[in-house]
Amino acid sequence: MQLTTPRPLAISLSVIAGALIAVQSRVNGELAIALQDGLFAALVSFGIGTVLVAIPFFISRSERSKLLVSTKALGRQLPIWMTLGGFFGGFFVMMQGLVAPVIGVTLFTLAIVSGQAAAALMVDSFGMLGLAKRKLSLARLAGAGIAIIGLVLSSGLGIQAVSGLIVLPFLAGFGSGFQQAINGRLATKTDSVLISTFINFVTGTALIAVVVLAFEGVPDLSNGWPTNPVLYLGGLVGGIFIFIQVMVVRQIGVLALGLSLLLGQVVASLVLDLVAPITESNFGPLTYLGAVLVVFGASMVVIKR
Repeated sequence: MQLTTPRPLAISLSVIAGALIAVQSRVNGELAIALQDGLFAALVSFGIGTVLVAIPFFISRSERSKLLVSTKALGRQLPIWMTLGGFFGGFFVMMQGLVAPVIGVTLFTLAIVSGQAAAALMVDSFGMLGLAKRKLSLARLAGAGIAIIGLVLSSGLGIQAVSGLIVLPFLAGFGSGFQQAINGRLATKTDSVLISTFINFVTGTALIAVVVLAFEGVPDLSNGWPTNPVLYLGGLVGGIFIFIQVMVVRQIGVLALGLSLLLGQVVASLVLDLVAPITESNFGPLTYLGAVLVVFGASMVVIKR
C-alpha cells in the first residue's frame, strides 16, 4: 500500500508525528513511574503497538499476501538489515521509560532531536541506505544550526546541565534517524507502509523482551496494573508516528523529516512541561526565544530542497 502525499502535507504530517513523539515520551514515562519499571513499561508500550498494527492484516487479504511474500523473501530479495529498524525503535522507547521521567520531557527532547539531526545530516548528505543524496546548501546547514541552538535555548539549559544521562537519549535519537531511512527502504521493497511499520514493531518488541528477561527476569506484577487507560496509549501513538515517518521519508528526505519532527517535538514538549511537568521546569524568555528559533531554522531546512 504505497501512499503518495503532496510535499506540504507530508511536511505537516511530519510535524504532527514529532508532537506525537513528545506525547509518547510523556505517556511512557508516566507508565514507567506507575509500574516502577522503565524497561517493562517499554515492553508494554511496544507490545500494545505491535498488536494494534497487526490488526489490519486480519482485515486485508492483500496485505496478508504481501506479508507472506516478504517473509519468504527474507535473506534473499529482502536483505535482513532492512528489518532491523525496530531495534532502534525499541531502544528509543526504553529510553523513554528509563530517562524521560528523570530529566523531564523537554531535556529528553533536546537530546533526542540532537541525535536525530546528526543522523539526518549524515544520511541525507551521503545518500546512505539507498536514499537519494541531497545537496546540503549553506542555507540548509545554517537552518539546522539555528534549530539546534533554538533547542538549547528553549530547554533553558546551561553547561552544568550536561550529564551522562543525556548521552542515552542522544544515542536513541541518532538511531532514530537511521530507523526512518531503514523503514522507508523497507516500505519501498515490500510495497507496503503497513508491513514496514509492523516489522518495525515486531523486531523492537523482540529486542525489549530480550533485554527485560536478561536484566530483570519475569516482571513482578503482584501490585497489579495501573488503572489509568491513558498510560497504555504509548503503543498506539508510536504506531501512528512510525507510519507517518515511513510514508513521507522517501518524499522529503531524512533531513527535512528530521527537522520537521524536531519542530513538532520541541513545541509539544514545551507545552507538556508547562501544563503538567514530570520534573520541575523553570521557563523564561530564552525558552520562548528558543522555540521561535526552532521554527525558523526548521523552516529553512524544509523549504530549501
